Amino acid sequence: MNITGRIKLQKLKSELLAIFLFIISSIFSLYLALNLYDVPSIKGESSSINIFFVFYYIGFIVLFTIIILFLVKKHARLIKSIFTIIVIYMVFVVSSIISGIISVNVFEYYSIIGIVTAFFAYMVIFKNEWYITDTVGIIMISGAAAIIGILLKPYIAMVLLIVFAVYDYISVYKTKHMVTLAKAAVDNSFPLMFALPNSRGMKLKELTFDNRGESNVLMLGFGDMAIPEILIVSSSIFYINYILIFAVFTIGGAIIALYLLFLTNRNKPAPGLPYINTGVIIGFLIAFLIIYLH
Repeated sequence: MNITGRIKLQKLKSELLAIFLFIISSIFSLYLALNLYDVPSIKGESSSINIFFVFYYIGFIVLFTIIILFLVKKHARLIKSIFTIIVIYMVFVVSSIISGIISVNVFEYYSIIGIVTAFFAYMVIFKNEWYITDTVGIIMISGAAAIIGILLKPYIAMVLLIVFAVYDYISVYKTKHMVTLAKAAVDNSFPLMFALPNSRGMKLKELTFDNRGESNVLMLGFGDMAIPEILIVSSSIFYINYILIFAVFTIGGAIIALYLLFLTNRNKPAPGLPYINTGVIIGFLIAFLIIYLH
């Protein structure tokens, strides 16, 4: 095999890994959601959320991003600490949910939470490598997508995906501040992005935004998985009698969109949400049409 063919095969490995992680994360988020959606407090919260949530949420994200970009040059360690705390907290939240499902007594419940949270906290802080970041990323976005997906009705989730797709496009191609944030995240090893190498030997601390192509490492933001998974969860839970149809079509739409994203943007930074969100929305609409006609 020539060099060009070898490079294409290496990139394909990373792309297939990204698709595999998306499937795993989506299934995990659905599993968490199925064990949460009947909780009375969550049901009550869900009924009170309206379309304005989308604008509150996007406003918070924009403000948070501006603050991070303002501080990152002089306070990179502080920003890394903040993101690390957020990730560890989400591991704690998800481990609490899992522990509530599998534990048989109070001691076991708190023991599982403590062990899982302490283990990942130690690994992220002291032994961090790409597979650690990717693992906690899956845990974090699955938990976030499950919780937000339960709270939002499908039409609100769909509007959220559309707004975020537009925002992602503008922030990458127009203002370019998302590229700046991605560069800071990679160069400082912030737990914000999936690093998807084609071999296990890649060291996260040696990776930079500029050499990721030379290292044949595919980078994908946590949000590129978390945001579309909100509609996957929302539609599957809202139409729970047809959960399999909605799960298959929304995840299937995301997989096709991911493939198109990788196929058309292999050598340059590109916004993932316009592709992936569109794929999930189309999958949702097809599933809705199927049950409507049925």
